[in-house]
Amino acid sequence: MIRISIALLDHQEQLPNMFENLSEDLRKALNEAGYIKPTRVQEVVIPELMNGKSVIVQAKTGSGKTAAYVIPILERNSTALILSPTRELATQILDEIKKLGKYKQIDVSLIIGGMSYDDQRQSKIVVGTPGRLLDLWSKGKIDFSGYDFVIVDEADRMLDMGFIDDIRMILNHCNAKIAGFFSATIPDEIMTLAEEFSKDLREIVLDEYKPVEEVKQKFVKVRNDWNDKVSKLLEEINGEKILVFARTRDRARKLYYLLKGKGVNVGLLSGDMPQSVRLKNFYGFKKGKYNVLVATDLASRGIDIIDVNKVINFDIPRDVETYIHRVGRTGRMGRVGQAITFYTFREADMIKRINNLLAI
Repeated sequence: MIRISIALLDHQEQLPNMFENLSEDLRKALNEAGYIKPTRVQEVVIPELMNGKSVIVQAKTGSGKTAAYVIPILERNSTALILSPTRELATQILDEIKKLGKYKQIDVSLIIGGMSYDDQRQSKIVVGTPGRLLDLWSKGKIDFSGYDFVIVDEADRMLDMGFIDDIRMILNHCNAKIAGFFSATIPDEIMTLAEEFSKDLREIVLDEYKPVEEVKQKFVKVRNDWNDKVSKLLEEINGEKILVFARTRDRARKLYYLLKGKGVNVGLLSGDMPQSVRLKNFYGFKKGKYNVLVATDLASRGIDIIDVNKVINFDIPRDVETYIHRVGRTGRMGRVGQAITFYTFREADMIKRINNLLAI
């Protein structure tokens, strides 16, 4: 395996703009989507995939990794199977493919749970979640063996959610020539999986595992676990696009109704909601219908909303890893963001652990 580390790459260096060498219809779509020059991950990953090499990529949230694999798939006119841990992320990947492939007349389908089977079909490019893909495969409705590319997005999240055996099952029935594994971290289990199914694998390490530098972090000690938190939260709501994290579905729902009762333009996102409602609320926030979204950790991974101004941890995350992913919802694609974490004196040890990470 070849390891390519670009953690110390000086991005001020004037590198050739690889977008200029793409086909005219893809360049036109990229320009309309606001892609003027490639990000660091795109500079390194796109040439590898274009040359038929498999990759395992460690890159922080907001680095542009989705386009890093979508562009080679479109430019090579390839068939592709793209695996996502969550329905929301799968839907966003589909949107990205449609946006960048708008002049290529791409045949693409979305295969996720919580939606009707009617439109879930085999197509040239399939984006899906592992459970529903295996469901359709077991019924003979989809054949994994015909795809040139296979992409596993948010691979560490797949591991966390217990999908590793499902991913292995899907990969065992794929004959893809090119594989891509994309992850914020690369646990040993994911590395083993990638090496098992990918020959001549390139390991690309873009960034060390720490919060994005563009996010200003603030920690606010509170007197109690609810009333004081609510008071301080209301002080922070000022018309900006704010994502608020609560630790449980019940607390998220309680907070949502409280804010709504106070006239806040707020939406809710949690795992117990029907898929159609989850998508409606997510896109309502993304498109500005709501300027505040209260969410459980369902939204801390794979949700790509570029213009989130502020993340507020109403409840402290359960571990440092969850903190990293929550905070990564702001400060994306070079933008400056802010993360505010409320904590009680009982939670001071976790704040100390987070601060130790920030000091690295």
